[in-house]
Amino acid sequence: MAASARLGRAFVSLAILGAAMPGAPGTVAGQGVRGWVGSTVQMVELRPIEQIAGGCVTDEPCYRALGEEQSLAATQDVSLTAWGFGLQGISGTVLLRNRARLGSDRIWPRTDDRFDAILAYAQLVRGGFTVRAGRQEVRSGLGFSSFDGGRLQWHGSSRAISVEAYGGRSLARGLREPLREALRGIESFVPEQGVLLFGGSARGRLRGLSVTARYQREILDDRSGLASERGSLDLSLLTARGRVLGELDYDFGAERPGKARLTWSNVFGDGRWLVEATALRYVPYFSLSTIWGFFEPVAYHGVEGRVAWSPSSVLGVWASGGWRKYGDTGTTAILRPLEDQGRRASVGARWSLRPDVTAGAGYDLEWGPGGFLSSFDASVRMAVSERLAVTGNVSSFQQIEQYRIGDGRGLGAGVSADAEFTDRITLGAGASLVRHDGGGEGPAGSPWNQTRAWMSARVLVGEDPGLANRRRR
Repeated sequence: MAASARLGRAFVSLAILGAAMPGAPGTVAGQGVRGWVGSTVQMVELRPIEQIAGGCVTDEPCYRALGEEQSLAATQDVSLTAWGFGLQGISGTVLLRNRARLGSDRIWPRTDDRFDAILAYAQLVRGGFTVRAGRQEVRSGLGFSSFDGGRLQWHGSSRAISVEAYGGRSLARGLREPLREALRGIESFVPEQGVLLFGGSARGRLRGLSVTARYQREILDDRSGLASERGSLDLSLLTARGRVLGELDYDFGAERPGKARLTWSNVFGDGRWLVEATALRYVPYFSLSTIWGFFEPVAYHGVEGRVAWSPSSVLGVWASGGWRKYGDTGTTAILRPLEDQGRRASVGARWSLRPDVTAGAGYDLEWGPGGFLSSFDASVRMAVSERLAVTGNVSSFQQIEQYRIGDGRGLGAGVSADAEFTDRITLGAGASLVRHDGGGEGPAGSPWNQTRAWMSARVLVGEDPGLANRRRR
């Protein structure tokens, strides 16, 4: 009850803060602001485990559960774009996040980092040129690269050709923090310098074909060494009944090809059937500025296929399967050779029982080197009214061998609700319970429950000129 009360108080305070912000912005003399403010509070039940010192009969380590604890974490997000600063084509964009830990002393990931500026840049658009300065990110076949710096982009009048160049101080992937500071916890393995990022791309379109080439390089800020050097090629080809997508990247620093994927998809039977076939290669990428860059990851090759059938707008079913073969690990096996092949399969369906009720279910199975996964999920979503929808779901999963939760099975159920309080304010809440039936020895193998709950609020800020006469959703 105490945790629920803290959860409620935190949610109310954050929602009030988010709702108070949009009152100020408006549109005066060509100026404007649009975006959103959101608050989320999550509660997760944890089951800490500690190692028993000298309490085991065998040489194997022994552990014991410390009981259940409740961890509460809150985030406040602000995403705004403002324009009309007295210069035509100039605007500013920010995406800010504040975090707070509200529950136990167990640290929920990232809650010890109270503030992040995920995006914060100024932009100037003139003719075919776009200039950005500040904290930004580039999304491409090389992943999400964040940096503090500048970016220049040009496109032709028909937008059939575009080129860009960018550079600045590289940020740690997923953290949006300076690379040196983000890795300070393992500083004995990383260089003392920060990292500078430079890159560029060129894109061309001709009828249904689109091709993008990109090059990106990261060096130590004193130019004494290389952190990464990579390139990528992406293509998209539209056909009369489908499309072909291809992607390839190359790691110049390691002198080897990286990820590659080629997907063909086509529709048949007046759009009722969709068939997809994929050939792929995957190898993990590690920056040379970390200790992981010294390891030799094992690549795998594979093929995947998917077939979907939708005889009407109220019913859809699909099935997929895949096969993978892993490269040589260089490991010597005495009793038997190491398994180097993996397989996966899945089936699913979606059914609109009524205009206001939709049900879906899916089953996934995967087995291969080091692990086995069997998972089932089903959900029903009902629109109670024009502004309120309720969703219920159940799940069952088993994950054994190296990545196990034990040899037992987890069973879960949950419920959530989404409410459009006004045209500007949306609210959401949900809770779930997972029961693991054990199936093994020690704390990880004994039965246990986990409860999760969350609440969120989002408030739209300002006006979108293109949607001024439309109802927001």
